[in-house]
Amino acid sequence: MNLLIVDDESIVVDSLLSDINWSKLGITGVYTAFNIRQAKELFEGTAIDIMLCDIEMPQGSGLDLLEWVREHSQTTESIIMTCHADFHFAKRAMKLGSLDYILKPLPYEELEIVVAKAADKIMKDKETVNLGEKWFRQQSILKERFWMDVLNRSITLQASHIEKNAAERGIPFCASDKFVPVLIHIQRWHKSINQRDERILEYALKNTAEEMMKGESSVIQVIPFTKGSLLAILSFEEAHNYKEQELNRLCEQYITACRGYFFCDLTCYIGGQVDVNQLPELVDELIVTQRNNVAHHNKVMRLGYEPFRISSTIQKPDQQMWTVLLREGSKQKIVMEAERYLANLANAFELDASALYLFQQFITQTQYYMMRQEGAPFQSLFGDIKLVELSENATRSVPDFLAWISGFTETISALKNEKDLNHSVIEHIMAYIAQHLDLPLTREEIAQQVHLNPDYLDRLCKKEKGMSVTELLVLERLKFAESLLLKTEMPVSRIAVSAGYSNLSHFSRRFKKHTGMNPLEYRLKSLS
Repeated sequence: MNLLIVDDESIVVDSLLSDINWSKLGITGVYTAFNIRQAKELFEGTAIDIMLCDIEMPQGSGLDLLEWVREHSQTTESIIMTCHADFHFAKRAMKLGSLDYILKPLPYEELEIVVAKAADKIMKDKETVNLGEKWFRQQSILKERFWMDVLNRSITLQASHIEKNAAERGIPFCASDKFVPVLIHIQRWHKSINQRDERILEYALKNTAEEMMKGESSVIQVIPFTKGSLLAILSFEEAHNYKEQELNRLCEQYITACRGYFFCDLTCYIGGQVDVNQLPELVDELIVTQRNNVAHHNKVMRLGYEPFRISSTIQKPDQQMWTVLLREGSKQKIVMEAERYLANLANAFELDASALYLFQQFITQTQYYMMRQEGAPFQSLFGDIKLVELSENATRSVPDFLAWISGFTETISALKNEKDLNHSVIEHIMAYIAQHLDLPLTREEIAQQVHLNPDYLDRLCKKEKGMSVTELLVLERLKFAESLLLKTEMPVSRIAVSAGYSNLSHFSRRFKKHTGMNPLEYRLKSLS
């Protein structure tokens, strides 16, 4: 707790600093000022809890400072000091919020009692504020739980039961009111944010909705609902108090404000005016409507709005055309064709979350089938965390779907390029091995030919051929020896040297392990 002494007499200030045990009174910081200007400067940079101020000062009255403090630091408790026992001074000081009034020369015992009284008052005020804030938070939580219990049907859906339950929780509620739900769905943030920032922004969206949507409503309760959405419940004492166009206008203003201040796209889904027991079913319909809205954002939507009358039949993608597009792998062409196809669905009232899901499955299955035919490593797609996240969000909206198909195409292209690169590297080392089978090649020498690390080349070789470079080299030597045994009459010893083996016994053991026969048995069997 901080205390400020304001007095133009330095002897008084020094005496107060040295003769009073401030820490015993709970004062941890003692500051001094010798005129009003210095005092104001201290207030601007320091939180002052108690001010001990002289009235008579040459550069301005302490009462003027007291009036300034009352406007700029309302939590500061002030104690006035003066040499004159003037009732008018005391009366004005008390009127300006001074806690007490002490005559000079200062009786230290009395001053300590007054300062302790001020400190005690500050502590009690803080406790009261904390209790008030705690009560407010608890009330807010109780209201949210009450409405979630109503919406989850945890309370019997009879007006009298709901009203009784609200009364038991101390929540203002009138069963005869009419209610209008507004589902606020955040479709996307304009920039990347972490979970903490997202919670802060959603809290700001909630407070803004409570301020901007009230209109003619007697009560508005905004509660955190499903992930990425809020639910505003407006109540009206009389049915005729509700004006649809007015709520539409307020929601449009809310959307505009949120886009500008909170960097997000969102849509408001407005239900009809119903009794409280009809509210859960109506909110369920709003949720279904929100999930099916993949093409429209930053809009105010009402149940029964034309774009949500989805047709039972959906135009199927052109299999032949998409096979060609995916094989070519041009991201620009693929995204443009996807936009065109989805726009056609939207114009025919066939575009909803299910349509996006079916289109996503069509693209995925077509691409996987082609990759399997080409021998491309399509399994790698399942380990791409970013692509998995894009895939999970793809059915939320058209922009999310286009983000997924763009990322999907880029990943496929990268896999194909990697496969082509790996294939060309393996082809190169295979040709090198074939030309140098008679030499004592090593894995390191082979890796130098393609300018790769031997361990990395091993990984590529295993991925492409299922074996290491050394194993591939041994296999090629033995296959070459087989060919010479079958097609020539060269002695086994020369064949061993031609296949890169300087030791005949070692060659024979290797060959028998590979074919099950020694070199002579292999040659004789081929002649029989």
